[in-house]
Parts: sequence; C-alpha cells; structure tokens
Amino acid sequence: MSHPGSDGSPFKDGFAALWHEPALLAAELTWRWCFGFAAWALSIISCGLFLDSIKISPAEEFLLGTFQPQLLSEAVQHIFRGSLTRFVLEQSVLLLGVTLLWCFAATVGRAATLRRLVAMFSADDEPSPMTWQFVPIFVLHLLRAAWSLIAVSVAIACLIIGGVMAGKGRAGVAALWLVFGTGMACWFGATLNWFFGVAPLFCIRNGGSAMDALGQSVDFVSRRGSRLFLLGLGFLPLRLAWLGTMTLAMFAPLSLARHLAAGWVLLIMAAIALLYFAGADLLQLARLAAYASLAEDDAHPVPAPQATNPPGPLPAPEADQPAEIAPAVDSA
Repeated sequence: MSHPGSDGSPFKDGFAALWHEPALLAAELTWRWCFGFAAWALSIISCGLFLDSIKISPAEEFLLGTFQPQLLSEAVQHIFRGSLTRFVLEQSVLLLGVTLLWCFAATVGRAATLRRLVAMFSADDEPSPMTWQFVPIFVLHLLRAAWSLIAVSVAIACLIIGGVMAGKGRAGVAALWLVFGTGMACWFGATLNWFFGVAPLFCIRNGGSAMDALGQSVDFVSRRGSRLFLLGLGFLPLRLAWLGTMTLAMFAPLSLARHLAAGWVLLIMAAIALLYFAGADLLQLARLAAYASLAEDDAHPVPAPQATNPPGPLPAPEADQPAEIAPAVDSA
C-alpha cells in the first residue's frame, strides 16, 4: 500500500487497505447486515400485525377464492375499507423509525471504519488523536436520509404527473415531466447523496462540524474532480460485472425446482443474494478507502522538483601578466 506522496494509485490503495486490514470488511458487513435484518424483521412484523387485525367475512373469503379479477378487486376494496389510513400511518411511523435506526447504525459503523482508514493513510509519523465525531456524522446521515426521501418523492410525483398528462393527450408536457423532471430529480438526488456520503471522511480527518465537512467535501471535489471521475470509472465496471454475474447466479437455482423443494431453492437464492451484498459492500468500502487515500494526497501534495540550471561554460583563465619591475633608486 502506497503512502501519501508516492506514485501509487488511490484505486490500488483502496483494495490494498482491505487486504492489509481484513477487519474493516468485517466491521462494514456487521453494521450493514445488522441493520438490514432488523429493518426486514420490523417490516414483516408490522405487516403481519396489520393483516392479523383485519377481519374477513365468509362472503369476502368466497370472493377471494373465485380468483376472478373483478371480484378480487371488489373484495380487496371492501376488506381494506377504513383500514387503509391506519396502514399508511403505521408504515409512516415504521419508515421514520427505520430511518433513525439506519442513521444511528451508519454513524457508528462509518466512524469506526473511517478512523482506521484515516490512520492508515496518515502522512504524519505521530498523528494526533482523532475524535469519533458522532454528532456531526449523525447529522450528515439525517440530512442524507431526508434528501433521499425528498428526491424519491419528487421523482414519483413527476412520474404520476407525466402519466396523468399522457392520459389527457398532452404528449409534450408528459414527456417533459417524465424525462426532464424525473431525470433532474434523480441527478440532484444522486449528487447530493454522494456529497453527504463523503463528508464524514472530513469530519474524522479535520474534526469539524457537519456543515464544515460538507463544505470541505465540495472543495475537495473542485480540486480533485478529474481524479474522482477516474475513480468512479474504475469502480463502475466492477460493480456492473459483479451485479450481472450474481444476477445470473441467483436465477440459476430455478432450474433445480423440478428436483428440489421450493424451500431449498429459495434458501440457495437467499445465500447467493447475501454473497452479492457482501461483494457490493466490499467494493463500496474499497472506494471509500480510495477517497481517503486521495484526500490525504490532496492535503500533502508532492512538491514539484526544482529546476536546476545547467552549468554554464567556465570563464577563460586570464593570461599571466608580467611582474612589474620596481624602478631602481639611487642611494644618496
């Protein structure tokens, strides 16, 4: 692993950091998977409690058993009549709780991994002790979650409005909402989400507040935008190749459905899905380590070698002058 100021590549440094410190990947998988399992468990329990509270009459059960689309629609509307508002409120509270849980888990996990990464790439022989910076990182994750929800809501609203305009025969306005509106919402959402994701690195490195770290991340992009773009191009093919490979591998067990029970097929697909998430987390952590290496290089740039002028021609030696003869003095 190259040190700041060397000729090493941040792309190589990202993977070298994981090879040098395997515990980083273990810590990353721990906090991500603990949150994921907790979120899925809360969602399943919430939906189960809601469905358990719904009463189905014999007539509605008969309509559901007909499997006729029109009768099914009428039965579902009658079943959820008066309960849809309660379901929306319950899911809103669940979404708020899961968001706060993610902010807390991401704050603890990201602070732990970033402290180690910054210490590994530090150019100082005796680096100053770093603080955990829990509060600024938690604020950044809250802002990131809020902005992501806003961007998704705006994108969905643009899709709905575009669909309504297309139904009214206003193709130009519909195309504007569907293409321009949805595209801009996704672009702004992804851009600010990236800034909020990189800002915790500067909270750990410089010990600043959330807004200071966000401003430092913007300055970092303005100085190293080309290097960051090349890093993104380097990691993008890896992510796409991993996604395509594991997608094919995930659907491959379906061919065994004639020989294995459905439960075993689903278990194999779940194991492959977990393997995909582990690889995706590894690439994400390697990219974060590459950002830490590049940030250290940015803070300690390599001094440019001073140009030395070539030695000029030596001056020609002066010709030997004859020694002056002292005039003779007559003695008085």
